[in-house]
Amino acid sequence: MSHEKSKCHLKCMASWSGYLSAKSIGSVVTQVSAQNKKEIIENRNYLKKIIDIVLYLTRQGISFRGHDETKDSLNQGNFKEACQLMAKHDIQFKIKQESKFNFTSPDIQNELINVCSDVLKTNIISQIKSVGFFAIMVDDARCHKVEYMSICVRYVKDLEVYERFLGFMDVSEKQDAQTLINTIFQFLEHSNLGNIPIFAQSYDGASVMSGKRNGVQSKLLERYPCAIYTHCMAHRINLVVVDMCKNVEYAKSFFNSLEALYVYFSRPSTNKKLKDMQLKMDIKASSITRISDTRWVCRYKNCKAVKDNFEVILEVLREEIDANSNLDVAQAIGIEAMIKKGHFILFLIILEDILTKINILSNLMQEKKATLGKSVNLINSIIKTFENDRCSEKFKTVWTEVIALAKEFNISLEIPAKGSKRKRKETTNLQNYYVSNTTGAECSYANVDELNEGMNDEDTQFEYWKVNGYFRILDCVLSGLRSRFSTESLKIGHSIDNFMKLKYDESLHFIEHYENALCIDKDQLKAEMLIMKNCINKDDFDIGALVSEINKKIFPNLYKLLQVALTIPVSSASCERSFSVMRRIKTWLRNSMSNDRFSNLSLLHIERDLANNITSEEVLNIFAQKSRRLNLTI
Repeated sequence: MSHEKSKCHLKCMASWSGYLSAKSIGSVVTQVSAQNKKEIIENRNYLKKIIDIVLYLTRQGISFRGHDETKDSLNQGNFKEACQLMAKHDIQFKIKQESKFNFTSPDIQNELINVCSDVLKTNIISQIKSVGFFAIMVDDARCHKVEYMSICVRYVKDLEVYERFLGFMDVSEKQDAQTLINTIFQFLEHSNLGNIPIFAQSYDGASVMSGKRNGVQSKLLERYPCAIYTHCMAHRINLVVVDMCKNVEYAKSFFNSLEALYVYFSRPSTNKKLKDMQLKMDIKASSITRISDTRWVCRYKNCKAVKDNFEVILEVLREEIDANSNLDVAQAIGIEAMIKKGHFILFLIILEDILTKINILSNLMQEKKATLGKSVNLINSIIKTFENDRCSEKFKTVWTEVIALAKEFNISLEIPAKGSKRKRKETTNLQNYYVSNTTGAECSYANVDELNEGMNDEDTQFEYWKVNGYFRILDCVLSGLRSRFSTESLKIGHSIDNFMKLKYDESLHFIEHYENALCIDKDQLKAEMLIMKNCINKDDFDIGALVSEINKKIFPNLYKLLQVALTIPVSSASCERSFSVMRRIKTWLRNSMSNDRFSNLSLLHIERDLANNITSEEVLNIFAQKSRRLNLTI
């Protein structure tokens, strides 16, 4: 008993108890270490949720901040409102949110956006470096008093074509060729792409970009001699349509009428009547849009919308005129008289047919995986189609539809009244053309009478509109296609097309251009092309068959040149698409954001397929490399 109460025994028992306790729950050092590790895990889990919110908002192109982000505000902005929503379902997140260092400040948002953007851009650049070369596409547009240059790249990895957006650059200060090329080189250096050769380039036809002596394309060639320039084919096709609309008087008048229709039905009251009438007559709802030289499908869509809704439009106009309830009735009377003219419905049918074919070609040119060789075939096909359509038999089909529409709505197809007595003649320079599309020369009444003696009125109308309407439009389109897609401008395209058909001699222009840059052995290449042709064992095969058969190790020369052939861009449509994103992200309410933030947000929104693969873990590991107020490093 005396021993149990002794100091020595009590000291030993206390030590023993401490030992047992330490064995079960750990020592003080262990407990501190465990608590620290738990705190780090909680911090990292919290930051991962913040990063996920940032990624969600950037992918969706949604604004982050609100006008008033104070606690008393009814709307603190999308970022803080999303954090509050997360806090409702996660108690640990709520605790961190209410702490002093909750990592939701604008600076932290910008830093996280920057890290996410760097992760995505690094992924793109690493792919380009593994390929060894790429093509560049550039275009510029204005947004809220700022001129932005969009920079996109095209490369081929494992014979799969990729077109990627890299960023926007502010070029408001000057837009001359030297300034633009300096901006491009500066961007490439900043993106670690300065040492990667550029094998092709594509811009629109503006002289500052396409100039052979002092344009951006010529200055880029000085540093990258192999960078073949391609004038965006989608732009060229659109210019053919624009030229036709400007040079053919009847076409110009027709599209002016469509613009007047748009203005009239853009009013809320008349637009509501149009929608109600479409519903009443069980016609698919469609609207008339503004005619624009830069929106490539607006003319086709407008022609189709007016043709499908012609009866609806006339019915709405007639109701407006009969009601006579406001000052706009005079405009309704004018528009009704304008669209009930014979030449309006004639050109409506003609242009709807022609623009449908051109729109198919335009859409194919805008595909990211379109190739130059395939595009040349498509252009030749559309030219041949229009050449075959330029005949009386094809116009009979169009005329039958015009006659049916005219009879249904009691529209006269009479030849317009004769104007000046002076006969307009074609210039001698245009003697090889069937019809002039630039001088305004017309088939006069005397000529019509001479050509159609003994014909009735319908036959006379048929001949007059065939020559002065249908043929004139087709001649203008064909002339535009031939001049803008001349043999010289498509020389490299024809050569690439023959290369993809494994015709060695016909593709020498393309082969010799890249021979030195790729260290191509021409004799070996010729043998590879012959063997590959025998492997496919078909006279007519597409690029898919070639890609499926080729092996990089067995056909090294053929593989490298095929990569280059697929790399050459057809258009700069990817740059145009980025401008649509620009308008969505940098709105009037968001136009004060910095250029870096704007470019990073655009990148994460445009390259959604890559942004979806970014994980919060990899972003957090980069973010945690700097010293933070929250402990994030295990």
